[in-house]
Amino acid sequence: MECIYPIKRAGFQGVEIVFNICYTWGEEFSIERVLRRGESIMAISEEVRQRFAGEFEKFQAGIEGFFKKEIAPKDFKGIGGGFGSYAERGHESAMLRLRFLGSRILPYQMKFLVNSVKKYDLKYVHFTTGQCIQFHQLQGEQILELYKDCFEHDIYNRGTGGDNLRNVTASPLHGVHPDEPFAVTPYLQAASEYAVSLIGTLALPRKYKIGFSVVDNEGHANYKDLGFLAKENGTFDVYAGGGIGGGSAFGVLVAENVDPKETLQHIDGMLHLYHELGDFNNRGKARSRFIAQRLGEEEFRKAYHEYLEKSKAAHDLTLFVAPYEVKKVGTTTPATPLAEPQKQEGLYYIQYKPLVGTPPIDVFVKLFDYVGGLEETEIRICGDESVYIVNLTGEEADAVAAIIADTHAKNNFEHTVSCVGATICQLGFQDSSGLVKVIKKTLEAQGLSTDRLPQLHVSGCLSSCGTHQVGSLGLHGFTKLVDSKPQPAFKVFINGNGELEGPRMSDEVGVVTVEDIPQFFIDLVKALEVAGQDFDTWKDQQPEAFQAVISKYL
Repeated sequence: MECIYPIKRAGFQGVEIVFNICYTWGEEFSIERVLRRGESIMAISEEVRQRFAGEFEKFQAGIEGFFKKEIAPKDFKGIGGGFGSYAERGHESAMLRLRFLGSRILPYQMKFLVNSVKKYDLKYVHFTTGQCIQFHQLQGEQILELYKDCFEHDIYNRGTGGDNLRNVTASPLHGVHPDEPFAVTPYLQAASEYAVSLIGTLALPRKYKIGFSVVDNEGHANYKDLGFLAKENGTFDVYAGGGIGGGSAFGVLVAENVDPKETLQHIDGMLHLYHELGDFNNRGKARSRFIAQRLGEEEFRKAYHEYLEKSKAAHDLTLFVAPYEVKKVGTTTPATPLAEPQKQEGLYYIQYKPLVGTPPIDVFVKLFDYVGGLEETEIRICGDESVYIVNLTGEEADAVAAIIADTHAKNNFEHTVSCVGATICQLGFQDSSGLVKVIKKTLEAQGLSTDRLPQLHVSGCLSSCGTHQVGSLGLHGFTKLVDSKPQPAFKVFINGNGELEGPRMSDEVGVVTVEDIPQFFIDLVKALEVAGQDFDTWKDQQPEAFQAVISKYL
């Protein structure tokens, strides 16, 4: 028996659901699975696994119907989304979104991903702001087989789209950062597994997003439907009713100094608040932030605690966790400046950020293949579309640095956050990732440096996958009328801040055509060079100067 945190819970609406994370291996499990799961601490109950397996035929019928042109793309969205698959631009291909429990990709999963790229001849992989991996430009049989293969490697894609509990995000350095306030990893792991277990058990108005922030805000705790912020005293502050997109808002601080053992209780309480107070009639107003806006902060906070108490009265979800431990010991010091020391003596982590979160497929294969062959290593996807490779010795860190050297971001601009854009995404208005590449190429051709530019946040549409609302300089795809004719364009935003200190949603400046954006950036870089300042300093000290540069393009 492997018993990490035993829980039993009753179901909703008269449906009995057992979620018992204290599980016993039965004869139906192979020796390979026992060993693999023993390595991983993943604890999804067999009952939940069987429930997901029983839903596969629905997904299969949807995929087959879509690729045979028997199901319209708009109808396929309602089927495939719940399994992490959406049609792509042109409706000749689709993508698959992969969730990793606890924000952790483990060695056996890395090897599986490498083998999948080779097996299915995959060409396009993207690290998302929701801390998932997306494989793009897939055909129907590839999607179905890959989905089943993921399932057998403890990668549960069910619920990574649609009106479900989405991937639980987190600061990528939980468990390893020297300044971590307390050991968050076991509670994050439990929350991730619990969220997965609830998928399909309760109707929700829209998606339900949960985040954990530890030493930074890369878990986006203060702008999720529910967020947990780790504190030095060993507790969480809890935020609720946040989110970006239409009606973007930071969450309401609903509880302070919460015992981490109550994490699941808060997830459950917020789930029921969302279910009962959310808007099922108007999808444009269906996210939890609109509940908070409708009620006001005080009444929303009161409602939150009412549902929390209802949850406690219905079932006890108190957590008793095993610690996150790394037994590996390093004895060498890395030569690469990319390596940073962990709290674990002799071990290091490295951040890898490919341009717009899309690594060259050969680099992806080399990196995941190498790291997947090392002892106790993990890869964590970050909310800025980078990945962190953790638990490296000095020699291993140097080897990782060599693999990523040519494709790792060199400055803030190359750390730009961007969704995949309209050339692939059927929802996108404009090609966000393509625009970033054009800006970079244009400036380089002019002999201009991108060093003074900030990290951009670029979204192809209002879905806000590029998180443009929290960027110092952000853009989202739009259309602009020029001489009464619609032209591809982007709205420009400034002054956003997604950090824990001084959080602020960005201000809209105006709309610039795609044709004019490269020249706008040429002018912007030249102005920064004359001032001898980086963008943020210049913008804050001379706001009129920024307005003067952009005004001729509005």
